[in-house]
Amino acid sequence: MTPNPTPDLSPPEPSKTPSGLASVLRNLGLRNRSGFSISSTPATPSTSSNVNRSTSQFEYFPDLPESGRQELLDRLRKDKALPERIDAAEALRKRVADFPSHVVGETWRIAQDLVDDDHPTEARQAGFKLLTACLKAMNEPSSLDRLRYYRTITRHESLNDFDDQLQAMLVLTSGGRNLASFEREIGGLLSKWLRALFSEAARARQLRKREGGSPDTVTAAEFCLKELFKFVTDVVKFNCQTFSEQEIIQLFSDVLSISRRTTNKRDIECSITFIETLITYGYIPPDSLRPCIEILCGTYSTIRDLADDTWRAVSNLCKSHMAHKCILTLLEILRKPSKKNSGTNTNTLRGAIWFLEKLLLENGESGLPKFQVSLVMSAFRDSLSRDSPRLEMSMCGAICRILARPDIVSQISFDEWTIPLEILIHVSQRTTERADGVSLQRLGVKSVPRARSQDKEVNTAISQSLFQIINQLEESCRQSDFMQVEGVVEFFLKVYGHIPDSAAEFVLNYYSSGHLCYPSCAEWLENSRRLVVIFFRTRIRPTELRIQVLSLIKDVYETIREVCEQSLLHQFVLAVFDDFRTETDPKVLETLVKLIVDVATNSHMDMFNYLIGILIEYLHLDENLDIPPSGAAAESSHMSLRSSHGVSNSHGSLPNIVVRGLVKMFIRNMNTDAIKAVRVYEEIVKVAGSSACEEDARLTTMKFLFRLRADSENRVFLTDNTESDYLAGVLNRAGTSSDEKEVHSALLSSKDEDNSSSSRSNRSNSMSQSMLFRHSSSRGAPDRHNKNKKRSPLWSYPETRPLPEAPPQVASPVLLTFYDPGSEFPAKEGPTLDPKGALRVARWVERVIPIIQQGCDWELYSYVLCHLPSQLANKTMFRNCKAHIGILRSYVCDQLHTNRLPDTDLPSEVKRADIAVCLIHMLTVLISYREHFAKNETEGIVKAFQLGLHSWNRTAKPCIHALSLCCYELPGSTSKFLSGILTKLSQIITSPVVSVHILEFLSALAKLPSLYSNFTEPDFRNIFGIAFRYIQHAKETATQRSSIHARGTSRETSEHNSLSEQPDLPQYVLTLAYNVLTTWFLSLRLSERLKYVSWIVRGLVLHDHSNQLDEQSEACIDMLQRFTFSRRDLKPPHKLSTPGTVSKNWVNGMSILSIEMAPDSGMSRVTIRRPSGTSYYSLKPDYPDLRSQLMLKHLDVDIPLEESEDDEYDVTKLLPSHILLQFSGGTALTEHRPILLLEDDKTTRAIEVFDRIPIVDFHKIGVVYVGTGQTEEKEILANTTGSPDYTDFVDGLGDLVKLQGADLNTGGLDRVDNFDGEFTYFWRDRTTEIVFHVTTMMPTREEDPLHTYKKRHIGNDFVNIIFNNSGLPWRFGTIPSQFNFVSIVISPEARSSFVSSRLMNRGPDDLFYRVQVCCREGFSDISPAQEPKMVSAKSLPSFVRNLALNASVYSHVFNEGGREYISNTRHRLRSIKQLRERVGAPPNTFASPPRATSPIRQTGNRRISTMSTQTTSTEYSLRTSHLQLNGDAERDPETEDLLMNLDFSRYT
Repeated sequence: MTPNPTPDLSPPEPSKTPSGLASVLRNLGLRNRSGFSISSTPATPSTSSNVNRSTSQFEYFPDLPESGRQELLDRLRKDKALPERIDAAEALRKRVADFPSHVVGETWRIAQDLVDDDHPTEARQAGFKLLTACLKAMNEPSSLDRLRYYRTITRHESLNDFDDQLQAMLVLTSGGRNLASFEREIGGLLSKWLRALFSEAARARQLRKREGGSPDTVTAAEFCLKELFKFVTDVVKFNCQTFSEQEIIQLFSDVLSISRRTTNKRDIECSITFIETLITYGYIPPDSLRPCIEILCGTYSTIRDLADDTWRAVSNLCKSHMAHKCILTLLEILRKPSKKNSGTNTNTLRGAIWFLEKLLLENGESGLPKFQVSLVMSAFRDSLSRDSPRLEMSMCGAICRILARPDIVSQISFDEWTIPLEILIHVSQRTTERADGVSLQRLGVKSVPRARSQDKEVNTAISQSLFQIINQLEESCRQSDFMQVEGVVEFFLKVYGHIPDSAAEFVLNYYSSGHLCYPSCAEWLENSRRLVVIFFRTRIRPTELRIQVLSLIKDVYETIREVCEQSLLHQFVLAVFDDFRTETDPKVLETLVKLIVDVATNSHMDMFNYLIGILIEYLHLDENLDIPPSGAAAESSHMSLRSSHGVSNSHGSLPNIVVRGLVKMFIRNMNTDAIKAVRVYEEIVKVAGSSACEEDARLTTMKFLFRLRADSENRVFLTDNTESDYLAGVLNRAGTSSDEKEVHSALLSSKDEDNSSSSRSNRSNSMSQSMLFRHSSSRGAPDRHNKNKKRSPLWSYPETRPLPEAPPQVASPVLLTFYDPGSEFPAKEGPTLDPKGALRVARWVERVIPIIQQGCDWELYSYVLCHLPSQLANKTMFRNCKAHIGILRSYVCDQLHTNRLPDTDLPSEVKRADIAVCLIHMLTVLISYREHFAKNETEGIVKAFQLGLHSWNRTAKPCIHALSLCCYELPGSTSKFLSGILTKLSQIITSPVVSVHILEFLSALAKLPSLYSNFTEPDFRNIFGIAFRYIQHAKETATQRSSIHARGTSRETSEHNSLSEQPDLPQYVLTLAYNVLTTWFLSLRLSERLKYVSWIVRGLVLHDHSNQLDEQSEACIDMLQRFTFSRRDLKPPHKLSTPGTVSKNWVNGMSILSIEMAPDSGMSRVTIRRPSGTSYYSLKPDYPDLRSQLMLKHLDVDIPLEESEDDEYDVTKLLPSHILLQFSGGTALTEHRPILLLEDDKTTRAIEVFDRIPIVDFHKIGVVYVGTGQTEEKEILANTTGSPDYTDFVDGLGDLVKLQGADLNTGGLDRVDNFDGEFTYFWRDRTTEIVFHVTTMMPTREEDPLHTYKKRHIGNDFVNIIFNNSGLPWRFGTIPSQFNFVSIVISPEARSSFVSSRLMNRGPDDLFYRVQVCCREGFSDISPAQEPKMVSAKSLPSFVRNLALNASVYSHVFNEGGREYISNTRHRLRSIKQLRERVGAPPNTFASPPRATSPIRQTGNRRISTMSTQTTSTEYSLRTSHLQLNGDAERDPETEDLLMNLDFSRYT
């Protein structure tokens, strides 16, 4: 260990500024042993000092030989020169710990004169340090030696040596624990040291203040004083009983003197620690009790950081034998305050108030004394003579907190209430304003003192305390056992200016309890009018008081409504509304609006129209609702009203309050009176379209209008959840930032910025459009706002209380959406609803379309973009809006086609690409209105999505999702653009965020052969090329990740790896890419497959820049060999029944060849087991011709595939080359003969195990039906039937199969006793099998009330399909399970009841469902339905099945924790390889061993890599992979040999 020549001996506080204190030390004559300035940050008070703070504990020195020790002792003697002695002392100090005890004593005897005063400072320093080291090295010195050392330390009075003196004293006393031999002398020494050090610290602080030094810097004197305080505290703690009373008094007096004289927080903190220690381990001298308590009180009120310490000291005093005297002292301080120092004494009084309050609130708990409240209140009242505002402020706050305790209030007797109320009345006379800042003069209070700025804080605090006290007293008055109600009401009247709304309400209720405002009183009408005039119309009165008057008027109205004449009622009520048009107080206006709503709800139609007129007149709407205010005046008008009322009122501007009243009127009438509801709706729609109205008022109407929905019976209701969270995140309005935006933030390009400067396109409306929006032609430019002004958003998602009151939970029984069958084309039969009693949704759409077309203020425009798509998803609601939907589609398509979006005031965090994402989402919803669009219009929708793939970087993913939906809903239009779409997809694959979505799109497309029936070879090659590029990228990512782990992460690789943060995504991409490769190859006609083999093999070999064929590619090539010349799998025939059958098994390349033969007949059964499947052949000798001609009989392996899966134009099922390939040995490259397997049990078991490995991948999907109103797991799993549309959906998922005796993989369903039901649904294609665990098809058993038999199946399914017919949002985790990763939620677009869902007679093309994928936390965005999609009933089964399949594949990858996902085909391949190894077959070598672990650029005949291991990037790898696919890169002979061996198209 290396010695440390400069040990760190700084104090516990962290050092902040490494500036030396040399100059300070010279000025003060003191030294700081740390050598650095000390931060003023106080350390936690310590109860003991660190004894071993010398450098010796950090240093190590080798043993000194005896000769060297003697030499140092000789150099230490007096006859030597002083510098030599100092050096020797320093050397001995470091080694004396290793000396024998007698040598240690001799060492100090020789050096003791070094500490004499006549020596210089350096010599004294060396002497004291040597003394400290010697004391540490000594073993229990004698009492005489201890006394001698003590006096040696204490005889020096120079403060220059104090630091070293204190260190020696700490060692001598063991940190204050051992005072033996000098216990009678140290008390005086400590008092002397405290006084001296405090005086020196005070001088140092004055000098620092004069020189302008930082108060955070701790001088050496201050540091030594703090260390001394610690030592003194420890001495008292461990030796208090050894001190005499006089020594305790003197020491305590010195500490109190320092506390009174100091202005430094550290000194006071040390003093409080000493006092607390003395209280705990000793006692407070009786005569010093009051000074001590005064110090504690003053500290508590001035230094809040020490509040806990001071309270702990006082509470410990009160727990001791001095408790009674302590409380009397506190009361005495208040009754007879000291007059020595006015300022300090006020703080002491405030501290005494706080301590008495805390003791009173403890109420005898924790061992503290209990005493009467009246004693404290009397002392409080006596202290009012001090006439101190701050004292009265503290007193008022204390009374507030005391009265907040019901257990203490219950102890106050009837007569004792007078004292606290008198105090509060006296204190209230100092105030000039109410707690909310309203001047008392404005409130009509007389004799208000003159307001002074220095008293504002005190006045505010008193007002707030009075406010709380009034609330507490009000609450007490409401208790039946409270007997002081009359006195409290009198108190309220005397402090009238401070009473809040509730207290004013209580006073008015006290007045009204005499029924003076009811007809039982002869002058009830006059009394009511008087209240209106005095408290309501006088607007300088408190708002709460005016509101209470309105409440009283309302109560009277409700009481007399049924007994008085209408004319008298109108006279009584309408008097309140006389000044409604000029009301500016938002709270009063809100109450007035509430009163209007209440009166209008039960009034006749004339009165209803009159009240509606009052509200509409207040809004001052222009006749032309769409002409916006222009210029600076409009901006000023908007901003002034928002600034004047937006802060003071939680409901925004004044017009917004009125609009909220209109919404309330609709909500209250929608289920009872359709005519009233429609009347209000028409006015609300006008406000929504009026640019003259305030933003927040229009936003309120939109919050209401966007929540309108219609159920399957066209009944109107209001939804709580608009389900717009995705778009809210896109527009940066979600409560938390959207992950989508974070992912895409790095992908912003100059294209986005270029597009942001484009202006709106000039549109020419058709004649029908012009007639529909005839008033919009005069509309000027949309609202403009100063973009430099940062405005806080008016809305965010999710919204808290978007509606003024909760809407009904059921659909209206009287209010329907308007429908005119004659408006359809062609016209339909049926009654036309009365427009006065039906909701004309078209009116609302007419207001929305101009906003979409031209834009408006961003707050409104963003709200429309966010919420319109979710409302459009309720297709039933817009049944009479065919023309409007068409116009909306045209505007959205036009904007997406031209990239000319409305020019609006975008905030900095939102880009124009975000608006495009919203429009794409809206257009995706409009797909469900396909029956309203002509073919060219649906093609325009698909074109918009195609253009969106590259127009904006952020729109690629939603466009891919939309195109996935178009494949099902708009197949004809999508087919037309499919080639161009594939080209665009191949151009954007460099973006890693869309890789999953491109592959999922291609995977879904492969299952829709009608769409690609006209594909040409370039189209198929384009798809295969995309798959190859993703295979290459995924494997490079895995390779780089493994190499990073091997060599440590560098910055370059970290940046590259950031594009794929989740380890499971690359594996999922790889799995999808191979799946795309397989499914699309199988989708080819049999006659066309051979032409792609060579190209596909080339891509599989060259994708990873090596000459090795990985396992997944090997399995893929085996699949090519199996299906290039065959369209069907083979089914095992019956075994040969001939006795004496002989069987043999061989390993033939990468296949297992088995032959069974009947020797007598020559009949043979040949079985060829390969990774991709098993083939069976029957061979029969042709004896008449004496030739070995083989007759091949081709049989199916499993149940025949549906004929629809075959190409209707290609009837060929088998070609001759297929037979050749089956006997070729698979992908084996060795030239060895087949290897015969031993005929033993081990071989038999190996083959049986191999046969149990499925040929195709298997998935199990749960299907759950949720009935109307169901939210709990138990009731959901109890369902045994579902609605008819649910039944149709399940029937479309697959084929109905019988479970009993089934030879299928049922995913755990019982196949013997029908325990899990008789039937289930099963689906398969050439590569996949899916079994559906349908809960309604499983029996519900009485002995299983929790339905665990059902849950054991769906609870273990990674993916569950939830058919949610509850009418409520589905909560992920409703059916909790560890393995449920994904829920695919299907909800009808229109909520339906139990009866209506069974009476529905619409066809599958008319029914639409909302499909959304909900995932467990941690899942990636992997599905086109991650955001809700509208899917028709016709396409629903196939669409959802494909979602479930992909989700299940990803779930398997996710469940592997990012490790490689192994398919069944690869399992079979591994089994064959293991069998080859067991029989000693040579390895299937594809190439020579790799020359390096990473691609290396070579020349000549060597391999050329287009990548660099240090600069590999995702984009570059994806862009360059096509070079290898097309053979453009140079290849070495080894690669050519590998391609030649694997490309079986050359010889077939």
